[in-house]
Amino acid sequence: MTRLSSPGYQASLFLLPILLVILLLCVAPSTARYCEERECCIGRDDDCHMPYPALLPSTRCYCDQFCNRTQTDCCPDFWGYCLGIEPPVPIVKGTCCHDGQDIEEGKSIKVNCNRCYCKKLLYGFYGFDCEAKVCLVQPEVAERVNVNEIGWTAGNYSEFWGMTLAEGFQFRLGTMKPTAAVKAMNEIQMDAASLDIPEEFDARDKWPSLRDEVLNQGDCASSWALSTASVASDRLAIQSNGTIAMALSPQHLLSCNIRRQQGCHGGHLDRAWWYLRKKGVVTTDCYPYKSGMSFDMKMDKGSCYIRGEQSNSCPKERQTSDRYFSTPPYRISEDEEEIKAEILMNGPVQAAFHVQEDFFMYKFGVYKHSKMATKDEQKASGWHSVKLLGWGVDKSQGKPIKYWLAANSWGKGWGEDGHFRILRGKNECQIESFVVGVWGKVDSDMINGNSVPV
Repeated sequence: MTRLSSPGYQASLFLLPILLVILLLCVAPSTARYCEERECCIGRDDDCHMPYPALLPSTRCYCDQFCNRTQTDCCPDFWGYCLGIEPPVPIVKGTCCHDGQDIEEGKSIKVNCNRCYCKKLLYGFYGFDCEAKVCLVQPEVAERVNVNEIGWTAGNYSEFWGMTLAEGFQFRLGTMKPTAAVKAMNEIQMDAASLDIPEEFDARDKWPSLRDEVLNQGDCASSWALSTASVASDRLAIQSNGTIAMALSPQHLLSCNIRRQQGCHGGHLDRAWWYLRKKGVVTTDCYPYKSGMSFDMKMDKGSCYIRGEQSNSCPKERQTSDRYFSTPPYRISEDEEEIKAEILMNGPVQAAFHVQEDFFMYKFGVYKHSKMATKDEQKASGWHSVKLLGWGVDKSQGKPIKYWLAANSWGKGWGEDGHFRILRGKNECQIESFVVGVWGKVDSDMINGNSVPV
């Protein structure tokens, strides 16, 4: 067998054309003549182009002066042939990696509530330079809560992810701390000792006509209005034997109750009850809640869409609603048995309490402040108000834990279907320090369904 007829030689003859094509494809774009064939053009000339690359062209390159503005669409020989200079060295930007994604130098991403910028560090390395804001959702605090098994579970909420701790307290609470004068109001004694109070109770079981509705206040510090309207709605339903079973409008309070109130920046509970007693409010169907749902719908303080103090017209044209009133509110003793007796006999009550930073991350269980935020900048507190509608004993942890059952105003996706349980009998977060009840203003005809309010 000669060398020319060997299998290896025949294979090399077969591969040679393929290698030549690959070589041409790799070299051709930079060595081919483009502007030299087309000639150079002055200024901007969109017709001054050539097919690119020379072999198997898929786009075009340009030979006009305008292409040098971005250097991205000039033909490879433009600088040497048209300008007589060396082509510019391509600018290679460094990158930073986050969750498998490359971020170019100078660009940024948002990690929770902090903006992080990709920057060049020492020795040619690249990394992120991040803001140092404290976020509302603090994963490290939630992890400590869960590892220590303190009776409740913490977690992340997409609605809160990306908010700072300061923003959470600014927009998601909204109840002003009760003043000394308000806290000095006379307490109602229920004579709890004479009642047969069960170990567990849920007002929704005793009064099926109650509206089991959890609202979401959104980015509006309006808990003062939502908790007031919710408790008033329940009390009216109970006292009218279910005849008046409708939700009263927190938006009416929020937009129209402006005397010494701050709208979406917070309000006083006693002023809300004063308005309900003196002016009355319409139903949610008439005046639906919209503040805090978006910046477009964030109603400014005093943007009242109810015409006149005695008007029953709704913001929506050709729709009316009666106004519903309450009697003056009364304070219930801080004693847990007295609070239980009030709920058992008269229905849900309103409670103001001192929210701590970890409360926003509550998922389920019996809440108590964990004190797992170890740095001062991670800590914060503010006043909030909710509806207490029952109590019980959690025996899932082995040792029985007494709790209050409460409805929050952060939507049904938060906590236990919009509700939470909090340690009972220890005045946890001052939950038992200011509890308020009220009577709806009803008469016998209303109870029998023969008439409606003014």
